Amino acid sequence: MVKNTWRKNVEEVISRFSRLFNIEAVIVFGSWTRSGGGEWSDVNVLIIGSVSHLSPLERFKLVVEYKPPRTDIFLYTYEELKNMFRRGNSLAISALAEGIPIKISKRVKELINQAKHYYVRRGSIWIDKRYKTY
Repeated sequence: MVKNTWRKNVEEVISRFSRLFNIEAVIVFGSWTRSGGGEWSDVNVLIIGSVSHLSPLERFKLVVEYKPPRTDIFLYTYEELKNMFRRGNSLAISALAEGIPIKISKRVKELINQAKHYYVRRGSIWIDKRYKTY
């Protein structure tokens, strides 16, 4: 029952936001991909789309207005996601390394491959394997 809600929420997110802008990628991440989530878990959805013309405040308003209940949406352009990943942002790394791609472009898939190659999770933090600090 809960898993059906998860799928329904993601389908609703894609449907709503694809009417507003071009979606390049949709990735579900967080507790739903690590442990199956639970009755009280929100579904975390990363959307990569053509939103560079929107200010952060306009994006926030869209997310609040269009998101289904119990869904957290993170809305970025590809360039923003790439920069977040290169800076070691844990949200970007979690989504890319552990997420379930629902819709994916070739260049986002390349970022996913890099995240899985370079990072390993140790508890709640991500370690960059290139620095051999673990």
